[in-house]
Amino acid sequence: MKKIKIKYLVLIILALLISISYYIPVKPKSFFELYGKDDKYSRTLKEFKSRPVKYIDVDGIKWKYYSGGKGDKTILFLHGMGGAYDLWWNQIVAFENNYKVITYSLPEEINSLEGAVEGIMAILKKENVNKVYTVGTSMGGYINQYLFHTHPALVEKAVLGNTFPPNKYFAEKNALLSKVVPYLPEILIAFVGELNFEKNIYPAGKNSKLLTSFLPSLPFSKKQLIGRYYVVVDYFEPDTTNEAIKQIPKLIIESDNDPLIPPHLRKRLKELYPEARVYTFHNEGHFPYINAAEEYNSVLKKFFEGEQSTKPE
Repeated sequence: MKKIKIKYLVLIILALLISISYYIPVKPKSFFELYGKDDKYSRTLKEFKSRPVKYIDVDGIKWKYYSGGKGDKTILFLHGMGGAYDLWWNQIVAFENNYKVITYSLPEEINSLEGAVEGIMAILKKENVNKVYTVGTSMGGYINQYLFHTHPALVEKAVLGNTFPPNKYFAEKNALLSKVVPYLPEILIAFVGELNFEKNIYPAGKNSKLLTSFLPSLPFSKKQLIGRYYVVVDYFEPDTTNEAIKQIPKLIIESDNDPLIPPHLRKRLKELYPEARVYTFHNEGHFPYINAAEEYNSVLKKFFEGEQSTKPE
């Protein structure tokens, strides 16, 4: 009888701990503590984070964004699935003297391509921008494609970085996982994600100190993860016959060891946009705009200024 009581007590305690875990929020780590260096990257990030941001309400959803720089042309930066507006600080400080720059954080309530583009268009309207150069990475590169498919007159030049074409691969691959994740504690999801970063993402980026310090500092929530997953798997049928879309100058940026974009999707993206220039990073992983920022910025600069910026695969 005593052993049975102890068994039930243990089960009750475990159930209580599991219940409590659902209410434990995931707090971002400090980039500056993890990085531990006083160099141009940490100094420019610290200065960038001190700049004021703006907010706009779109259908009851609050969007946070940054607008700055100067120039006749505007660059719109679109972050990836785990990103936020400050993900692009290395690019913004490199281009803000010659271009107006806009970057945003996708609200956790957004769960579709249409919702994402609706918010982006509202930001551009508020900023009186009717023509843009777009730079999207990963999920942001996918949103970028939907943007120039639905608003081809808006986009002057488009950069598709470490991204994928419209596909059903991710939805099929993650069908079971997508059903399980909503029931898991946020802290457990973050823990598993960090293990994946340490095993796959960081090594692909040569374990760059900048990368291993910045990614853990990004904001995270289960609602955000689920919403952005639905953006990634929100399939649309690309129009391969629209001349306005085909005539937009495009640059595909990829990495030959990207752990998140499989080779068959990289190939399909280039087949979908045969008119695009291609620049292939060697052994820089999924985040070359962070761990190979100088080279990334040089590639963007050449493309924006009309120079050839292709590199053999």
